[in-house]
Amino acid sequence: MMCWYPRRWRDRYGDEFAALMEDAVGDGPPTLGFKVSIARAGLREHIHGSGLFGDRTPAAERVRAGSLLVLCTWTIFVLAGASFSKVSEHFAQAMPVSSRPFAQGAFDVVATLSFVGGFLVILGASAALPAFVRFIRGGGWSTVRGHVLRAIALTLLSLGVVIPLSLWAHHLNELQRNGADPTYSGVFVIWAVVVAATLAQWTAAGVAVARRVALPRGVLRLEAVLAITLAGAMAVMTVAAALWWGSLAQNAPWFLQGTANGTSPSPFTPQLAVTLALMTISVVGAGYGVMRVTGSWTELRAS
Repeated sequence: MMCWYPRRWRDRYGDEFAALMEDAVGDGPPTLGFKVSIARAGLREHIHGSGLFGDRTPAAERVRAGSLLVLCTWTIFVLAGASFSKVSEHFAQAMPVSSRPFAQGAFDVVATLSFVGGFLVILGASAALPAFVRFIRGGGWSTVRGHVLRAIALTLLSLGVVIPLSLWAHHLNELQRNGADPTYSGVFVIWAVVVAATLAQWTAAGVAVARRVALPRGVLRLEAVLAITLAGAMAVMTVAAALWWGSLAQNAPWFLQGTANGTSPSPFTPQLAVTLALMTISVVGAGYGVMRVTGSWTELRAS
């Protein structure tokens, strides 16, 4: 039951808490209500200890938690961006020349800021690299080894599938690659799920490391600035993607449905709706992370 509590909490209060539980339970087995109360209290400690809620944790931990939340939402945004890239392939060819510049401009904003976002993440990782090296030299590898090894295994699996899948795609026409061949589509979906799991696992590994390394205050402030900038880029990309959809809906709805030019089907597509929903969720989550960062910024600078 004590496993419901954070490791740091168990290391500090574990012995006393174990004695209290033994006194409360006595000789009989713990009741279901007692177990539920322990689990609820343990989860509450996880929430407060995460730095994402309340002010019980130091300002530096709250800034770190907010920055890491932005990183996690960026992973979701990357998956949504990949879906947007797939949906928007060759859209310019289906649009009237007069209405093409606006949609192209919105698309270019998404494409450009996606590279900017990736650069910001790489810059943040590079800034934390010296602290990570010190962490590994100090014996920290054992605490994050599982996360990293799982991420490496999923990466190798993703790369192992993409080569035969690409060769297969070269032998199919455009219609078959976009759903006409159910076997290829099924394998592609499985590969996409593996890629998503790979990104999620690398993010989990990054969070596990970032929560344990001792970051100098200057590096932590840089990470906070990068997180705020990344959140802003995500917000702009979401607006640009929505404007792109609006332009296509008005000028070339047939492209969104994959029908012949000049037809006027509904501009609504489930994939694009899910894509924009994921982008929006990411922006909202990143916005909360930014609030945690900015709310603790003054206290961090004063400490």
